[in-house]
Amino acid sequence: MRNHHFLLVCFPSQGHINPSLQLAKRLIHLNIEVTFATTIAAARRMNNAQQTPTTKGLSFATFSDGFDDDNLNLSANITHFFSELKRCGSQSLTNLITSAANKGRPFTFLIYGLLLNWAADIATSFNIPSALFFAQPATVLALYFHYFHGYEESICNKLQTPSSCIELPNLPLFTTRDMPSFFSPCGPHAFIIPPMREQLEFLGGQTQPKVLVNTFDALEADALRAIDELKIIAIGPLIPSSHDGGNLFQVSSEDYIGWLNSKAERSVVYVSFGSICVLCEEQEKELLHGLLESGRPFLWVVRSNKDEERLKKVGMKGKIVSWCRQIEVLKHPSVGCFVSHCGWNSTIESLSFGVAVVGFPQQIDQMTNAKLVEDLWKTGVRVKGNSEGVVERGEIRRCLDLVMGNEEIERNVKVWKELGRQAMEEGGSSTLNLQAFVAEIDGGRD
Repeated sequence: MRNHHFLLVCFPSQGHINPSLQLAKRLIHLNIEVTFATTIAAARRMNNAQQTPTTKGLSFATFSDGFDDDNLNLSANITHFFSELKRCGSQSLTNLITSAANKGRPFTFLIYGLLLNWAADIATSFNIPSALFFAQPATVLALYFHYFHGYEESICNKLQTPSSCIELPNLPLFTTRDMPSFFSPCGPHAFIIPPMREQLEFLGGQTQPKVLVNTFDALEADALRAIDELKIIAIGPLIPSSHDGGNLFQVSSEDYIGWLNSKAERSVVYVSFGSICVLCEEQEKELLHGLLESGRPFLWVVRSNKDEERLKKVGMKGKIVSWCRQIEVLKHPSVGCFVSHCGWNSTIESLSFGVAVVGFPQQIDQMTNAKLVEDLWKTGVRVKGNSEGVVERGEIRRCLDLVMGNEEIERNVKVWKELGRQAMEEGGSSTLNLQAFVAEIDGGRD
């Protein structure tokens, strides 16, 4: 094997940083030196939260996104954000690659995150090969590829009719509610269409581009083979341990583990909508009442500033925290259900720890992930909103009743937990896939 030095360039969000760090550690296990690069502000948040991991063979670098004092400023002007990320990041990355070469430790390969295809362009200018790391499921990658390669008009037309069926090559049958939220040009997430189009057209213009995906062969066997133009490689599930993630937020000082210790096995409902989604006031109210009326103890991660008022209503029935180590919670024996936005990290973590899901999707890929949970893997159910899109308390109670103690779902989560574990062990499919990926870079030489 060559004396490799990989550069891993990561988009500055929680959902990308954690699996990217785990990928870095898997590469280090193969005796590859890795430099992990993300934005200046994201790195600062990791340091402030004391969540920057230390691993031999892993070093850190930063690049500017034009918002160094205010990370993740994705709401003010998203188009400007992506423009500045590309402009500032390109210069920073050029300097980083040049500096590494001058110090005698040149980069031999680049792995770049979604929406960072400009990083691959920079690497190509230095004759450094590259691969995309896709931190969403292979099914979603296939949907994106089809949308931007011949099916955009057809999908958009179907989106005008609720519950229409959408058929795409080598994928399961979808309805309009299963589609990624930005597919509608008139929808609230349409701002993602231009950078995503650029990313997928960039991939489509390459010769057999390699895409590493945080999934495993048994989980998405058909989707991994759905796109002939891409070499999709399953290398997951990439799951951090309880304390080696890259959190951008300070973990609550509340003793939530002690609280979980006081609860019966598989009795607690864990509720989290990730690092970006914030529910509207009406939806928070319905969710709170649905949880209270279910009569089950619950641990709820709430990132808005109204905790004191909610705590008075919650009393002894539940616990609200501003942030937690999710892996610690999901592996705890008292947790029996995860009410989740179905971000991909949360989805594959629930599979890996054998926790049933009530899918409560909000945006981007989460609708598709929730469909996979309910219909393909059968490890949970998905909520249904009213005519205004609000999920009412009765629906929340219904879904909790369907999931908690459901023998079929419990059998399914145990099966997927075991298959995920097998994929990542020595000789497992994902371990062998990553080894083969590195061997191919070496030209087949040991």
